[in-house]
Amino acid sequence: MLDQAADICRRLDAGQRVVAATVVRVEGSAPRAVGSSFVVGSDGTVAGSVSGGCVESDLVERCRGVLDGGPAHVTSYGVGDDLGEPGLMCGGTITVLVHEVSALPAGALHQLRRAAEGLDACVALDGAGRVCTDEPLVTLRTPAAHPLLVVGAGEHAVALTRLAAGCGFAVTVLDQRPLFATKERFGDAYAVVRDWPDRWLAAHPLTAAHAVVVLTHDQRVDVPTLVTALASPARYVGAMGSRSTHTRRVEALRAAGVPGAALARLRSPIGLDLGGSTPEEVALSILAEVVMARHGATGSPLSTTTGPVHGR
Repeated sequence: MLDQAADICRRLDAGQRVVAATVVRVEGSAPRAVGSSFVVGSDGTVAGSVSGGCVESDLVERCRGVLDGGPAHVTSYGVGDDLGEPGLMCGGTITVLVHEVSALPAGALHQLRRAAEGLDACVALDGAGRVCTDEPLVTLRTPAAHPLLVVGAGEHAVALTRLAAGCGFAVTVLDQRPLFATKERFGDAYAVVRDWPDRWLAAHPLTAAHAVVVLTHDQRVDVPTLVTALASPARYVGAMGSRSTHTRRVEALRAAGVPGAALARLRSPIGLDLGGSTPEEVALSILAEVVMARHGATGSPLSTTTGPVHGR
């Protein structure tokens, strides 16, 4: 449910009733995690997913039943044995709570609005879809959105901000140039800051949750920025540029006193080797590496690995 918070809030603000089918338990391999939701509004439109399409058709009818006055209920899906029976293709089992979100009390709806804004939120529900504190069926939590600092407001930054925001990152775009650092260009950003990056960073220390992506192509900007970022506990620090640019940048960072251990943290040239060259393709390459680093994954093709497909 929390993963669909923004969509739910938009529907509620439009006066709709909303029913959600929320994953409350996962056993074995399954496409989505606990908390994932499929939403049906009273206008008949749907959003979200709990299985990648395997059981959503059945859930539409269940959600419509609740909209028509039926009770909240819990249902489970495993591998469908009979022709036409809804089921998962991945071999696991999911348990889903079908409940009316618009009937939740004000406190729970406030938590949904926090989640929609990228803030931490928590809702505990019982088997009837009611908020509870004693022995809940599921406690849905969402941490604050992952902070991503994008330094440089060029076209690659526009594409990266749009993609990252859609993946749950709270993106702050930082550039000293007023012509480029505008909210109109970065409508999906959490914040757009017009300031020299090193000056702004001096007043806003990075945390271990941060990812920093430097897209400036200007050593006068990116070297002091990287000096600060590499000295911080930021989880990911990457910089765009060719291999020759990287070599010159490393020399400048060494001259600025950055030790070898810190330099080893710098991901440059930035991104995974996907072969694309458009701003959107480069953004995908960069964000893929950021996500890989956040989960401690390898970036290898899944066809060459073993074990669960979806991270736990």
